[in-house]
Amino acid sequence: MAGAATIAGPTTALADELITLKTRAGVTQSMQLWEPHGRSPKAVILLIPGGDGNIGLKLENGKAVAEGPHLFSQHRELFEQAGLAVAVLDAPTDQQEMTQQFRTSSLHMNDMGALLSELGRRFPQTPIALVAHSRGTISAGYTAQRFGAQISAMVLLSGLYRATAPDPQLPSYGPGLSKIDLHALKMPVLLIHHRADACPLAPIAGALEPAGNLRMITVEDLGQNEAKHPCGPGTKHWFVGQEVAIEQALIRWLLEGKWEPRLAAPST
Repeated sequence: MAGAATIAGPTTALADELITLKTRAGVTQSMQLWEPHGRSPKAVILLIPGGDGNIGLKLENGKAVAEGPHLFSQHRELFEQAGLAVAVLDAPTDQQEMTQQFRTSSLHMNDMGALLSELGRRFPQTPIALVAHSRGTISAGYTAQRFGAQISAMVLLSGLYRATAPDPQLPSYGPGLSKIDLHALKMPVLLIHHRADACPLAPIAGALEPAGNLRMITVEDLGQNEAKHPCGPGTKHWFVGQEVAIEQALIRWLLEGKWEPRLAAPST
């Protein structure tokens, strides 16, 4: 059951609204809502950042802002111009870092269910798509498996498809998406991956294994990384130099696809 929503900032539907839900006892979960101006959205994207997932949402002059970077945070206008509403996920208040273990947990699924219910309540006739990057793809995969009837499509960018063992050099270990049968999900799924992704958690071979007959876009750019850490911003894992092209491709795929109606009404 979704928790009660507390709206921080304007009470009307405006861009950059901070939505905070009471999802569990003593825990709140926030998301930043970008919304196209002056029109109803063609679809709603629940954008799930990678890494620790803690983007530090806060109010600044009555407007929701994120302290930390995430994929597409600098190119949001493309979503808005395409007529898409975007809700950007932050970490819940009891998680400084959203590990793989947490992202696969029932606690996280409780939070995600509350978010989907809130988006469904706000946009009852609008398709909802999950778009996730890196470690966020684990959240997306488990959410799609649990709440598939409320989701119309899913896009996984730089996904973590293989299980990884504990390693002091890796920021997060765990099952990845190895336990999720992507082909069994009752929704269209798009995989986007860089062939030269050097992040040890997300090799291209791991993405090719589950692809099968799923739609997949591979990036061939051979440019140099702009950062030293292979999994951080400024790398091929973040599609450095190709962010706009990738965003345009996933938007085109979403808008040209045949949306399946959501089968489940939002919880109350």
